Amino acid sequence: MASTVENPDASMRYGSNASNIADIFEPVEATDSLVLLLHGGFWNETDRIRTWDAGHALAAAGHLTASVGYRHGPGSWSSAFDDVIAAIDQIQLSGREWTVGHEAPRKITLVGHSAGGQLALWAASRSSLPAGSRWKTDDLQATAVVALAPIADLARAAELGIGDAAVQRFLGGAPSDVPDAYAAADPAELSPSIPVRVLHGSDDDLVPVELSKRYAERAGAQVALDVVDGVGNAEWGDPSSDAWQRVIAAIGQVTG
Repeated sequence: MASTVENPDASMRYGSNASNIADIFEPVEATDSLVLLLHGGFWNETDRIRTWDAGHALAAAGHLTASVGYRHGPGSWSSAFDDVIAAIDQIQLSGREWTVGHEAPRKITLVGHSAGGQLALWAASRSSLPAGSRWKTDDLQATAVVALAPIADLARAAELGIGDAAVQRFLGGAPSDVPDAYAAADPAELSPSIPVRVLHGSDDDLVPVELSKRYAERAGAQVALDVVDGVGNAEWGDPSSDAWQRVIAAIGQVTG
C-alpha cells in the first residue's frame, strides 16, 4: 500500500507489547459492528501503513475498522495467536477509540489477508484445538471471518515452500520437525465454529488457490469459498482493484 495515504482516525494500544497497536477507521454512520483487519506479509511484515487504504475503504463502506498489528518474525506463531486473541478481547472493550456515535460492538468480523487470513481462520476454529491447548475455547467472541487469499493449509504451504519457506520460519520447522505446532496452528486441521467466507484469486502466484480449496474441502458447511478468475494476491488489499467490491460484499453478507 502507498505510504502517502491518509492517516487513521486514531490509534490505540490493546496490549503491552510494542506490536500491540491497532489503527482505527471510523464510518460516518453509527454502527455496532467491528471489523478487525489482520494484515499479510508472511508473518514477517512490520509496516502497518500497508493496511491504511483498506481501513479507510472499509470505513467508507460503513464498517468501524481496527487494523491490528501483531508480533511477527521467526518462531512467532504462539505470540501472534496471543495477540489476535487479545485484540478480539480488548479492542471492543476500549471506549477511547469510539466516538459517541458508535455503540459497543456486538458483532466482530475478522478480515485477514494472506498470512492474516491464516490467523483469522485459526481464530474461528479455537473450539476444535487439541485438548490442553491454552487457546481452546467455545467463547470465540468473533462472529464471522472473511479470509482473503489465506494461507489456509500450512502443511501443504510448507511442502510448496511458499514465501521462501515462510511457514517453516513462522512455526519453527517443517511438519515432521514441530508436529505439535502444526496441530495447533494449521486451519486445514481444525474446524471453524462461526461462518467463514474465503475469497481467493485463480492467478495468485504467492499463495496458491490450491490451499483454500484444500481447506474448504475439509472444513465443512461453515465455509464458503469463492475463487475469482484473473485475480492475484495484492488485489485483495487494494480498494482500487476490481476485486475489492467482492470484499465489501462478503463482509456485508456476514455482518448483515
